[in-house]
Amino acid sequence: MMLRAVGWFLHGYARHRRRALEETWRHAAAIQEATLLRLVKTARNTVYGQAHEFHRIRSVADYQRQVPVREYLDFRPLWQRALAGAHGITWPGRPRHWANTSGTTAGEKLIPVTPEALASHRKGGWDAFLLAAERVGPEHLLGGPMLFLGGTSALKPVGRGCLVGDLSGLVVRRLPPGLRGRYSPGPTIAAIPDWETRLTAVAAVAARQDLRLLSGMPSWILIFLERVASARHAAERPIRNLGECWPNLKVFIHGGVAFAPYRRIFEERIGRPLDFLEVYPASEGFVAVQTEATGGLTLMLDYGIFYEFIPVEDLGRDWPRRRTVADLKIGRSYAIAVTTPAGLWSYLLGDTVRFTARDPLRLEITGRTRHFVNAFGENVIVEEVERALVEASRRTGAEVVEFTVAPRYPTPAESRGGHDWLVEFRVPPRNRDDFARILDETLMGLNPDYRIKRSGNVGMTGPRLVEVPPGTFYRWMREAGKLGDQNKLPRVTNTRSVAVGVLTCAAASTREPLAAAGTHGRAQGVGPFEFQAG
Repeated sequence: MMLRAVGWFLHGYARHRRRALEETWRHAAAIQEATLLRLVKTARNTVYGQAHEFHRIRSVADYQRQVPVREYLDFRPLWQRALAGAHGITWPGRPRHWANTSGTTAGEKLIPVTPEALASHRKGGWDAFLLAAERVGPEHLLGGPMLFLGGTSALKPVGRGCLVGDLSGLVVRRLPPGLRGRYSPGPTIAAIPDWETRLTAVAAVAARQDLRLLSGMPSWILIFLERVASARHAAERPIRNLGECWPNLKVFIHGGVAFAPYRRIFEERIGRPLDFLEVYPASEGFVAVQTEATGGLTLMLDYGIFYEFIPVEDLGRDWPRRRTVADLKIGRSYAIAVTTPAGLWSYLLGDTVRFTARDPLRLEITGRTRHFVNAFGENVIVEEVERALVEASRRTGAEVVEFTVAPRYPTPAESRGGHDWLVEFRVPPRNRDDFARILDETLMGLNPDYRIKRSGNVGMTGPRLVEVPPGTFYRWMREAGKLGDQNKLPRVTNTRSVAVGVLTCAAASTREPLAAAGTHGRAQGVGPFEFQAG
């Protein structure tokens, strides 16, 4: 009876929330300007507000004249003052909680999480839950546990009296009372700091539960599904697919990385269709939710966040053009800048998006503002792969002409993905297995996200070295129309488009001699071959 009453309440609240969202979408520009002015008024007496004369701002135009677009490195000195004990730096008071995240430009970052910012994140999570309930029925959803596979809820001390942790862990610590009892794996397991230990414990619990909802990053959820299947086999309860384990599982909420490369293998693991709901959360703010089953992320305008959109061709300019929801164009590629109640002011997220529809505004994430690879949540940047290559070459006596790194996605035959390193050597390494191993070890030392994903081979396999014949990259640059000193080979990409082109040229190189300018005066190789770090 109680479950039915809660279901009726959620039905009613979901309808109310849908009407509120529709009203917001009809008045998008006015609501966004009101949001900005409210944020400016709240922070006008902060160090940042006084430096940028917030008391004089009366409109979006005023704000954009007085407040520049900035990145994490611009804010870091200010936030270091807050961590050291200063109050009222970029937001009133002093944030006690901080989220750690890896960025493409500054490595590991600490982002303030004020109470107002945390409320904004929770609103996004609540909307995602309501949309899931709307699709499968709230009574069904609340009839059993709902599993959220995120970061640890354990916090570590940082600075003067502050705590730092994963944003997902911070949110889980403050679940509403009505959901707390349905949350899986529960607070004890969620607080386990070691990912490998926590994942094993989550799988052991989930294998015995009647799950109704899954939520998490697709790459990690696939590994989790493997662990659950192993737990069932260990308990002498083998299953053909995980749909048998969770007959009432109906919806998967996903975000963090693109789902398309994982969808086929995910459906094979589950063994039946599910409802898929995409979300776009970032440590800096909850940006968008898939409000319609047909797809596309809807920009959420009433979370207390003001959005600006920078044409990608303007990135790097001192005063780039700054669009708002009032004047952006469908089909154009933009970088997102956010102003939030965490004290972020016209802060570049690092993501690029393209809007596909209006009323409501729907977007798709198109990439990052800089080259990177983040297929599994590892967030590896150019500087890191270059440093790894230098170290591997130094320790194995290799000399490299060109290289590029691309993701290798899981397949039904290979459940874990990893990175392909396509390398053209001038002098090959003394031991190719050692070369791949050193790449792996160096990246683990440089990047905490990569280290976690590689721990115990649980999230990613080791890097696979794919050696290509001499002249391959020259051929690819020539055929792609990229010869000349104004063109650079992408050192790292988040798709396989460059890798596929290079491998095609490698295959051609074994059949057709290149011009001397393309071979650097060396004999032709016999084709690509592979070595993988274990």
